Amino acid sequence: MKTSLKTALGLLAVAYLTCVAPLAAAPAAQTIAGVDTSKWFGFNLLEKFTLRGQQPYLETDFQWIAELGFNFARLPIDYRCYTQTNDWLKFKESVLQDIDQAIAFGKKHGVHVSVNLHRAPGYCINPPKEATDLWTDETAQAAFAAHWAMFARRYKGIPSAQVSFNLLNEPANTTKERFVKVFSLAIEAIHQVDPDRLIIVDGMDVGSRPVTEFLALPNVIQATRGYHPSTISHYKANWMKGSDQWPEPTWPMMRLAGYLYGPEKADLRSPLTLQGTFPAGTEFVLRPHQLSVKARLTVKADGQLLQEKLYDPAIDPADWQQVKEQTQYRLMQVAREIPLTITLKAAARELTIENVAGDWLKCSELSIRLPGGTARTFGLENSWGRKHTPWTVTPEGRLQPPPGTAADEPLVNYLKPWREISQQGETVFVGEWGAFNKTPHPVTLAWMEAWMKQWQTSGYGWALWNFRGTFGILDSGRADVQYEEWHGHKLDRAMLTLLQKYARPGK
Repeated sequence: MKTSLKTALGLLAVAYLTCVAPLAAAPAAQTIAGVDTSKWFGFNLLEKFTLRGQQPYLETDFQWIAELGFNFARLPIDYRCYTQTNDWLKFKESVLQDIDQAIAFGKKHGVHVSVNLHRAPGYCINPPKEATDLWTDETAQAAFAAHWAMFARRYKGIPSAQVSFNLLNEPANTTKERFVKVFSLAIEAIHQVDPDRLIIVDGMDVGSRPVTEFLALPNVIQATRGYHPSTISHYKANWMKGSDQWPEPTWPMMRLAGYLYGPEKADLRSPLTLQGTFPAGTEFVLRPHQLSVKARLTVKADGQLLQEKLYDPAIDPADWQQVKEQTQYRLMQVAREIPLTITLKAAARELTIENVAGDWLKCSELSIRLPGGTARTFGLENSWGRKHTPWTVTPEGRLQPPPGTAADEPLVNYLKPWREISQQGETVFVGEWGAFNKTPHPVTLAWMEAWMKQWQTSGYGWALWNFRGTFGILDSGRADVQYEEWHGHKLDRAMLTLLQKYARPGK
């Protein structure tokens, strides 16, 4: 059971050096401050997400969220929207009234509103970087606490069933000691004014790690994220450097083995096998990355030899360079592009690539292009010792994993520390999640459902980023969706239906 605020804050210094004792198993209903957060389902609304684009909140958003069966709206806010330029402690009443209005909209339509500082004095996960550092600068820390004390006074008397405070979006680049110190200051500032206010603390390292020190505090819960793996959620996102070069994502994730073992690793030898309906002109490209000794690859279509290719640094030294970090063995990596390119001259139903000489060859990517289509590139998974099993290629050129593949393993592993802290008594919420509009729609929906199944099992509510926009159900701009015209917007009906399947606030 959580202790009083005064006692809990006094214990925090000790908690840096000692482990928090295990608490009772998490209840099925994540009820805290009179709110069952396991029944929170909704969206982020971005009207004050940035200073440049800020505008008043729209009542229609709250109305539609409720009409569509959801009950939660998170408001990520840039503090510069409601403060005077270059003065953290001079607040703009007119802008604060916009937030007041959003809370009133929420009350009118039965939508819980969570006020969040996406940018706070001294910190933001997004550029531009703040001139001061919240984690080390005491002036920034005092301003951070003062902002939350202001909101606490402003909304005192409004029950936590209607309003919660999410202190800071995706904290990162700090130590646990500083993390706990900064958030403890804000929590204390809020609860001195309004002890019953429900507070949400995002996990460390961009919301990926919970912190046991907050278990002792009353009316405090922790929030995680649903962006894992980022190669699905942020594929070709313009703010993610290099994401335009990532292989096209799939779900279940492709764990196509990247090693081709030769006779010197006889116990691991197995051919890379692709099965499907491959017309003449289908092209496959395999990109080598590293090599031990040498490798000779043979390519067969329906059992008939198509071609051979030898990779041998002794014969072609310009193609390879030694891996400098490896001194025990003489490992080589490619110095320039030397792909194995296969173009079928006749239709086939099975293609195999096998290493018939040498030690091993590790490959990084496989591309498949059907005639008249675009090339689809798949990254290869390079865990040592995995044998190949046959993979199916769909008529669209996508890969389907073998039967029995543990599709949800990446999600289960990501959630492990959160489920552990739930078992210690913590309430957990998913403050943001979703996939950018360049991720193929079928992949997006399959991955989203996998996440929601995990959260449903754990009793975690969630808020999609966003309602309207590139991650949302309205006006997302996806090129592969048949949109429905809806109140002057373009509705992704398939995504909405999926979300409604798992969003059952009243049940």
